[in-house]
Amino acid sequence: MKKLLVIGLLIGFAAKAQDIPEFRVYLKDKGSSVSLLEKPEHFLSEAALNRRALQGIEIDNSDLPLAPEYKAALVSMGAELKAHSKWLNYVYVSHPQPELIAHLDFVKRIEFPKAHQSNLSGVATNDTLNYGFGRTQVEMLAGEKLHQRGFTGTGITIAVIDAGYMGYFASNALDSLRNSNRFLGSWNFINGDTNVFSGNGSHGASVLSTMAALLPDTFVGTAPHANYWLLSSENVAHERPIEMDHWLMAAEFADSVGAHVINSSLGYTTFDNASNDFSYSDMDGNTTVVTKAADWAASKGILVVASVGNSGASNWRYLGAPSDGDSVLAVGAVNWQGNYASFSSHGPSADGRVKPDVVAQGSPATISDMMGNVSIGFGTSFSGPIIAGMAACLIEAYPAKHSEEIADQIRKSAHLYASPTDTMGYGIPNFDLAYVLNQPEYISNESQLSLYPNPIKDYLIIDSKGLKNWDVNWRIVDLNGRVIKAGQLGAYDAARLNLNLESGIYQLQLEGDFNASYKIVVR
Repeated sequence: MKKLLVIGLLIGFAAKAQDIPEFRVYLKDKGSSVSLLEKPEHFLSEAALNRRALQGIEIDNSDLPLAPEYKAALVSMGAELKAHSKWLNYVYVSHPQPELIAHLDFVKRIEFPKAHQSNLSGVATNDTLNYGFGRTQVEMLAGEKLHQRGFTGTGITIAVIDAGYMGYFASNALDSLRNSNRFLGSWNFINGDTNVFSGNGSHGASVLSTMAALLPDTFVGTAPHANYWLLSSENVAHERPIEMDHWLMAAEFADSVGAHVINSSLGYTTFDNASNDFSYSDMDGNTTVVTKAADWAASKGILVVASVGNSGASNWRYLGAPSDGDSVLAVGAVNWQGNYASFSSHGPSADGRVKPDVVAQGSPATISDMMGNVSIGFGTSFSGPIIAGMAACLIEAYPAKHSEEIADQIRKSAHLYASPTDTMGYGIPNFDLAYVLNQPEYISNESQLSLYPNPIKDYLIIDSKGLKNWDVNWRIVDLNGRVIKAGQLGAYDAARLNLNLESGIYQLQLEGDFNASYKIVVR
């Protein structure tokens, strides 16, 4: 009876506590923290400063900590501080009298967030995989070719923002990560401690494994040599507005420790109380706090990769926040044959932008499960990090490129770039081609040749620049590696090659008196 009484008291107390309003307090400025602007090493790590310097991103007021005197004033009034954002300059508090807070001279406005429900975009099965299944999800993206060039994520830091990471210590596929000092740390934004490994499920560990696994002949992920931060923002036991604020705090933390990539397999769409549901019009890239957070992270030079969700066959069917962000690389799912997976959420964004941006294998995907076994899972939760891992390898190849340039090259390398769809976006990226697209206009240069115009419309002039009587075999290859056109060409000096291609990006390959391969753009 005593145990039942205690439970009853706890329930009664929780119900009473929930009556206290929770809201965001937006502050007018950064107060005394402005004095730190000339001392960025006080609030950003060396890795974060190096990433900014490489990409030419300036330190500004949004990077400064919140004004400590404003926070102290709120606490002195009895407000409980539960979350905060330096980028958006607010504190998430609970207080019985919001109107008193709203009238403080340092408060810009207050905001009552909607209650929400977040979706973990994938559920793992318990079927142990046979050798070789993991290879498909890498080779589909030409990832093995980028790995063969020597880019496997070395020196690149990925921040995983997810729920729990149970199964992390049990997974042999993650032994290398644990034993090589590439696991940089963890933080639980729900409890305010480093424990992300017990409770809250294994979803985060399964997501992590698609990138970090390194178990030769069994399971190797897309960024097997990258560094990782494991961050928890999602409480699977409750659905509370503050979880989006925790996501924002995790993104700010990722920036401060110098992460290059954020992977998030969390999506925010429907609510426990239907009257609070997000509408499709909210998926416009500018409405939800979590989408604003993702775009802020991108502005700081972080590539944000977000799963679009698994609502494709439901009444909602559309993507969820933060994948609607205009600076977010949103990822849908295909099956092992490269065909659209029916559960993958649809685009476009509410303001008409192409979403998802790209797709990868998620039906099924190779993962490590709660017990540490190599297994399979279904969902954009897994196609997202498969892309994030390959993106980390591309960043390793081009560390000075802004994250949005990297995202753009990934989109341009995808097989539907010339004709995107609402289910597959720009399609399946080819990361080896994305690597090439970051290079100059030629792939392998022949100094005796000049090609123009480029971009082209209907034809291309090949000028030998003085060499006479030449012959070549030529091929036009699309972004998926398919030969579109081919033939022979010879001339005394310059020749006109009529192409009449659809808009897009192609390779022109020449063999004979000249051996070269050029990137050409058709408008």
